[in-house]
Amino acid sequence: MKTLKISLDFLAGPLWKDEFIDGELRTGIPVIDNDKALQTLNDQICELYSSCYEFDSHDLLCWFNEEKEKADKPRMLELLGKLNARIAELNDGSFVVDDQETSRVEAL
Repeated sequence: MKTLKISLDFLAGPLWKDEFIDGELRTGIPVIDNDKALQTLNDQICELYSSCYEFDSHDLLCWFNEEKEKADKPRMLELLGKLNARIAELNDGSFVVDDQETSRVEAL
């Protein structure tokens, strides 16, 4: 059984993609990889999270703005909720979900 990992990273989105299939990075779970609504949510979450990174700021090459992440918390939780709901709709029993982000964001 496959595990779908949900973990935020800069420019990567929450759906952890670690397999190259047909020249593209994918989760390796076809029902996930082929769902356009889910990919749109992934892109929206990626954009929101990645916007917390600032370059050449605070005397650092790359700085993560924790205050912005906290301010964006309600929107992020809304999007993560939609993402998880869509995943639940698509789950055909061939994978399990390892959501490492929703509880982390809730605790901000």
